Amino acid sequence: YVSRTSDAAAANLPRAMEEILVVSARRNPPDAITGFLFADGASFVQVLEGPDARVIACYERILQDPRHHDIRLRSLVSIDERSFPKWSMCGLTLSDLEDKLLAASDIAFELREADPGALLQHLESLAARHSRQLDAAHARLVAASSSGGRASPTG
Repeated sequence: YVSRTSDAAAANLPRAMEEILVVSARRNPPDAITGFLFADGASFVQVLEGPDARVIACYERILQDPRHHDIRLRSLVSIDERSFPKWSMCGLTLSDLEDKLLAASDIAFELREADPGALLQHLESLAARHSRQLDAAHARLVAASSSGGRASPTG
C-alpha cells in the first residue's frame, strides 16, 4: 500500500518510523509476516508478506493508524517467494541528500502513482542498496521490541 503521511508523523518522522517498526518487530513474527516500510516524508509505502489472512488482518490494523491517511492498496497477490524474508519489518527513511538525488534524477519516481511491479522493484533496490544498515537496524528493533525499549530504526 501507499499512503500520505500525517502532518504529525511528518513533523517527527524518525520517531514515527521507530514506533511503527518496534511494534511490527514484536507483532509480525508470530504471524509469519515480513516486509519493508519506506517513508519519504510525504508518503509511506509498505510491503507486507505472509499468510493471506494474517496479512489482511495486519493491513486492517494499519488502516486505523492516525499517522497516515489516503491509504491506497496497490497490490494484493499470492507470492511464491518473499522479497523481504529476513525482516519482521524493516524501514528506511531517506536522508536529505538521497531525497535530493532522487528528485534530480532522470527517473522521477512518483510513489503514489507507480505501477505496483515498478514500486516493488524500487523498494527492493532501496533495500539492497542499504541492506547492511537495514540488517543492523532490524537487529536493534528486534532487541528493543522484546525489551520494550527504543531503538534507532535506520541507524
